[in-house]
Amino acid sequence: RDEGQWVPPPLIMELVDETGGRPTFTGWLLREAMRIASDLEAAGVPVGLSVNLTALDLLDPDLPEMLRQRLDTWRVDPKRITLELTESVMVTDPDKSLAVMRKLADMGLRLAIDDFGTGYSSLSYLASLPADELKIDRSFIVAMFDSADSRRIVRTIIALAHDLGMSPLAEGVEEAAQRDELAALGCHLVQGYLYAKPMPVDRFIDWFRERGA
Repeated sequence: RDEGQWVPPPLIMELVDETGGRPTFTGWLLREAMRIASDLEAAGVPVGLSVNLTALDLLDPDLPEMLRQRLDTWRVDPKRITLELTESVMVTDPDKSLAVMRKLADMGLRLAIDDFGTGYSSLSYLASLPADELKIDRSFIVAMFDSADSRRIVRTIIALAHDLGMSPLAEGVEEAAQRDELAALGCHLVQGYLYAKPMPVDRFIDWFRERGA
């Protein structure tokens, strides 16, 4: 960090967990997310904001109340916040995680299953989750045109999402051809460098306004 080097987010999270700092980090993360959401609203940029949580976060029974307090403090509409959860929530402690997820959904927060297709999900458990989005892992999107298997997986996940009443969302879209193929398969929500790379909030506000969105 002293040399200005980029530190990958997964490495940061590894260090957080190794030092036992997960509760403190999650509290800070949610506070910053609500502040940013509030700043975007004040700037006239009414977009939603996604926050990644882990299976360990969902084992914390105090998480819903913590989120409620953050939402109230920053006066953020819960419908503007999407909590992204990995498939690991389905295997760590399913009953406890599901109870917390239902409380979050009852608060009006949106829930998304992140990186879907890379883990070992129980489809029966997946069907019971109060999730709004099913995010297709970028590895399948990248290989979609080179691998018939990857394309079949993408098509299957899209169909599964629709059948479960969720919206499919493709990660890692970098080319217009990928976006168009996904739309043809029934996936109309995408994210990736095709639109923009990560940027600071103030720069994002300018980018949003320049697009006339």
